[in-house]
Amino acid sequence: MGYYTNFDISQNTEEVQQDIESVSGYGFYSGCVDGKWYGWEKDCKEVSLKHPNMLIRVEGDGEEQGDQWKAYFLNGKSQVCKAVITFEGFDESKLK
Repeated sequence: MGYYTNFDISQNTEEVQQDIESVSGYGFYSGCVDGKWYGWEKDCKEVSLKHPNMLIRVEGDGEEQGDQWKAYFLNGKSQVCKAVITFEGFDESKLK
């Protein structure tokens, strides 16, 4: 078993997508793959060193509800932004 995530690298150039595929060992279809890519952050940092001035974007949607994130890579460094789900407070005037 393992944890499946739908990874999306389609926002990157074709060259970057091919480099990510090569390093990861995954075959992305239209920039996406659903799998257990445990080394995704390390692999993307490696690719970002090859393209130091290019911002690389990866999006993930995990199998658990609410597990969504976006990651950004630039010159071997990364930032991962996890989704924050919020709800409006109760407003009696909206009752129908």
